[in-house]
This record gives sequence, structure tokens and C-alpha cells, in this order.
Amino acid sequence: MAAALIAVAALLVVATAGLVLVARRRLAAASGPPAAARPEALVAETAAIVSAARTEALAVREAAAEEIAARRAALEAGEAALAERERSWRDRREVFNERRFDHRKRQEEMEGREAEVAGRHAEVAATLEQRAGIDREGAARMVLESLDVELEAETAERVSGRLADLGVDPLPPARTLLIAAMERQSAGHADTAPRLAPLPLEGLDDAGRERLLTALQVVADATSTELAVDGERDQATLRGLDPLGREVARQVSLEVLDRSIQADAVPPLLLRTRHRLDAVIAEIGERALWEMAMEGRPELADLLGVLHYRFSYGQNALLHCKETGQLCGVLAAELGMEQPVARQAGVLHDIGKAVDHDVEGSHAIIGGELLRVLGHEPAVVHAVQAHHFDVEPASDLAMLVICADAISASRPGARRDTLAAYLARLDQLQEIAARHSEVERAFPLQAGREIRVFVRAPRVSDDAMPALSAEIAREIEGEVQYPGVIKVTLIRESQATATAPVQVGRSVEPLEAVLAGAGLKRRRRKRKRKGVGSGPASGAEA
Repeated sequence: MAAALIAVAALLVVATAGLVLVARRRLAAASGPPAAARPEALVAETAAIVSAARTEALAVREAAAEEIAARRAALEAGEAALAERERSWRDRREVFNERRFDHRKRQEEMEGREAEVAGRHAEVAATLEQRAGIDREGAARMVLESLDVELEAETAERVSGRLADLGVDPLPPARTLLIAAMERQSAGHADTAPRLAPLPLEGLDDAGRERLLTALQVVADATSTELAVDGERDQATLRGLDPLGREVARQVSLEVLDRSIQADAVPPLLLRTRHRLDAVIAEIGERALWEMAMEGRPELADLLGVLHYRFSYGQNALLHCKETGQLCGVLAAELGMEQPVARQAGVLHDIGKAVDHDVEGSHAIIGGELLRVLGHEPAVVHAVQAHHFDVEPASDLAMLVICADAISASRPGARRDTLAAYLARLDQLQEIAARHSEVERAFPLQAGREIRVFVRAPRVSDDAMPALSAEIAREIEGEVQYPGVIKVTLIRESQATATAPVQVGRSVEPLEAVLAGAGLKRRRRKRKRKGVGSGPASGAEA
């Protein structure tokens, strides 16, 4: 800093000298040749200027030196403050390091204690599971199930209490609405859908019988059906799960039987029948949409047309859907809901049955996914998926579809099944359950929708019952043809029997005394009936 100030002073001196020379040259140029007296004046003037410049330079130098001293003092004070701060920071850093070390040590101790506590918890849990005979997941499942049961009971009690507080009985109005909805049904219940019937084989010679069975086998292979021949009744039957395949097989088999068609001529006949059936299905579906005042894509009409050839417990699926739609519309009108949406949900609630033979899963879930793809409203999709409680009902429309579906399915004459098929299904269920050595007896219930199996307690433990029930359910699924679902319930009963031994060594009353006492009691009862009192004679006799 001092060197800079000295350099500035030197520059000022040089600049002053330069100015003096410039001024001298100008005076010489203006006045011509200098006189004898001028040099002395100029020398004096120059000396004065140089002296003034030197004085000024010295003053600047002194000021610079003073400023340098002040700044140096400030710098030294700042350095001292920084040194003090650094010393304080080092002390704090040492304290911080000590605290961090203590904290890390405590954290390690806490982690060790946590690991020890976790190990003890694991030991306690393992001991509890061993003593209780149930794992953690099973215990949690048991608690949740008990909570669900308690919540359901509490919900019912709360609803009943609220209704009691309001003084309202919901059963009479609900019963009135349902009766009014059923009475306002004007559609007929005539089912004109064709069904497969056995084909008679009597009256055919061996060649004709072989020719007919060969042609029917070609039909069965092309329509995914099964050809069964009953030798006792001398008839053949085509059976299958695909409704369109069954109808094609029915029409072609009848034509084969009537016209005695060879097996080589069956494929063209199958092709013509399929084309003709596709047109019929589209027409039936469009007519159903028109009757129910609905609009939809052509695929929806085709699906409804397929339901005309689909049956559930003998009830035509399309007729059932139309009945459900009409009931939904009537109930929605009584309840102040939107009738078109309710009628649409009722008609389409079983739309999944049109493809459930090709797609695995519940027809309710399948139908909901189909309607979602076809662009229907989310409310209708939810009602379709929830009408069998595959999805928890969360809307009034879903409950409306559930009620209408139950009414249509439970009306008199809605569903029927042949007695032979029904009895055969029950016998088959009993046979599948009884083939297991652990089973004592089995009882089909609810028209074959549930089978209750009593197992031998010494042979089956409680832990082995779920596996046994699942095995029986798999065998039923693989061997029995049934609509809907079949519930398998296993019951394990433990009995304890004890017998009191004969009392040896104690006195027993003689038989003659017992008989005499019994005769005396009979005579007393006779006298009481005749009105004779028990006087002295009675005492003497006694």
C-alpha cells in the first residue's frame, strides 16, 4: 500500500514538471526570442513550482503513511479476532467430536438393545405359537373374522335400534313394493328355446346304426360336444357346455337322422347351419333390445342372442334376463330411481353366461368386464359384477338387481331339472365324498349345491380338514357337471363314552320284596279310583 502511494506522488511530480515545460515552451513561442531578464524569472518560477510540487508530494506521502499505519492496525486487530475465533472454533470442534463419539456409542448400545429385544420378541412369539398351536397369520385371520362377525352383528343391531327409535317397520313397505312389482309383470313365461333330446336308434340295422353314429361323432367333434350312447334305451345323446355348439349339433343331428346323411356330407351341413344360426342369433338379440327399449352395439345383440340357447337349472337365460330387467324397471319406478339404467342393468346382469364356457371365472365378473369394454356406465358394470356378491354391493342399483334376480329365479316354474339327472348328481356327490377312508358319511343339501361330510375324528385332525375339503372340491369339479358352485363342508365330531361299573359287595333288596311293594301300590291306586279311603284297613293291610 505504501509503495502505491509513493508511486502516485512521483507521478504527480513528473506531471507538474511536464506542465512547467509545456508552459515554458508556449511563452517562448509567444514572445519570440527571450530577453536577458526572462531566464531568471523562469528559473525562479520553475523553482517555486518544483518546491510546491515537492511540498505537496511530501504531504501526500505523510497522509499515505498515516493511512497505511491505520489500516495495518485494523488488519492486525482483524487477524487477532480471527485467531480468537479460530481458537474458539477448535475448542467447540473438540467438544462436538466428544459428543458425537458419545452419541455414536449410545446409538450402538441402543441398536444392540433393540436387537436383543427383537430376539426376545421372536422367542416369545415362537413360544406363543407353539403353545397355542396356531401361527401369526392364522391368529390374525381368526381375530379379523371375529371382528367381522361382531361388526356385522353390531351393524344389524344399530339399524334395528334406529328403526325402532323412528317407529318404522321396513318390512311391510318392502313387501308391498315387491308384490306390486311381481303383479305388474305382463310378459309371458313361455319358454320356446330348443333343447337337446336323445336320438332314437331303434329300428336301424347294424350298417345304418354304424353310419349314423359315425356321422354323429363328426358332429360332436366339430361342435365341441360329447356323444353318449345308451345301450339299454337304444338312444344317442349329444352333450356340451357351449350353447351355440349344442344348438348346431341339435339341428345337424336331426337333419342327419331324417335324411340319413353320410359322414362325408356333414362338414358342409355344419357350415350352412352355423351361418343360418348366426343370423338367427343376431335377430333374437336385436328383438330383445327393442323389447327392453335399449340401445347397444351389434356385439351386445349377439351376446343376448346366445343367451336364448343358454339354460340355468332348466330356466332360459334370455327369458330370465328380460324378466329381471322388467322387475328392475318396475322397482326403480316405485323407488324413484332411473328406470332405463335399472332396466339395462337387469337385462345385462347375466351377459357373462354367453361366454363363460370359454372364459374362466365367475359369469358376474366376466359380464362386468364385457360391459366395460363395450362402453357401458360404471354403475351398470358394478351392479352386474355385484349381483352374486363376487364384488361387495355399494349402490342401490346393485341391490335392486340382486332382488330382481332372486325374484325371477325363485318364481314358481322358473327352474326345473330332470329327476334322473338330479338324483344322479346327488349320488355322484355322495360317492366322491365316501371314497375317502377318512369320511364316515356325507349328505348333499340345497338341491346339490352343498355337501356336508362327517369325518372320523380319530383319523383326521383339525389341521388336515382344509386339505381334505379342498381335495373333495377338486374331485367334484373334475368329475361332476353342475351349474353354479358346490360348497363342501367338513364336520369333525369327537365323542366320549363312559360306563358305570356293577356295584359289587353292596346289599341289594330281594326281588320278592320289590314285587310285593309294587302290588301294594297297584291296590292303593285302585281303591283311590273307586273312592275308598285309606283307613285302618289300609294300615292293617300295610
